[in-house]
Amino acid sequence: MITRIEGAARNWNTDAQSVEVDVGGLWYEVLLPTYCWRAMEAQPEQVGFYTYYHVPDRNPTPVLYGFLRPVERDFFKKLMRVRNMGATKAQKALASSVSTIAHWIETEDKAALRQLPGIGARQADYVVAELKGKVVEEALLRDEQYREVATPAPPAQERALLDAVEALVNLGYARREAQTWVDGVADEELDPGAEAVLRAVFQKLAES
Repeated sequence: MITRIEGAARNWNTDAQSVEVDVGGLWYEVLLPTYCWRAMEAQPEQVGFYTYYHVPDRNPTPVLYGFLRPVERDFFKKLMRVRNMGATKAQKALASSVSTIAHWIETEDKAALRQLPGIGARQADYVVAELKGKVVEEALLRDEQYREVATPAPPAQERALLDAVEALVNLGYARREAQTWVDGVADEELDPGAEAVLRAVFQKLAES
């Protein structure tokens, strides 16, 4: 289990919001929530993150998520376990500081929560119902205090979803039908690229 990583920052990937960390010649890709990416906008040469090592259910490729403080990692773990959330959606949702989001949860500010990427009305209900009273410590955290919701750069996987829709249209399927199929697999843990999205679509159609 990798819980902390320190080393030289080699490649900063804006699309994926990730950085490759060189630890004694071994390079590890670390995915960063949006608030953490903002805090790293100077792209320092040396970095250190508290990490969460995640192995998706449907994708055997492990993923490292990076955080500035242990309490932020703990908050991420709580958030990803909320109904219909998962690690990928939780990473995207952290577009404001942890203290800000935790405050919204504790005050039941669902309108504010709905501003976060991937959090609709129903998901905001789930988040408040399952986490209210459990994130008081995080709400008191002295962090960067990002209260406005940042709009992250379109990640590479979103481009892959769009490309998959276009590929299905080019194969003769109606655009509405293609969009529905791609939306049906969008929240799954997939390999990068449109081909992985198409494989997931065809697998789901075969199972139906």
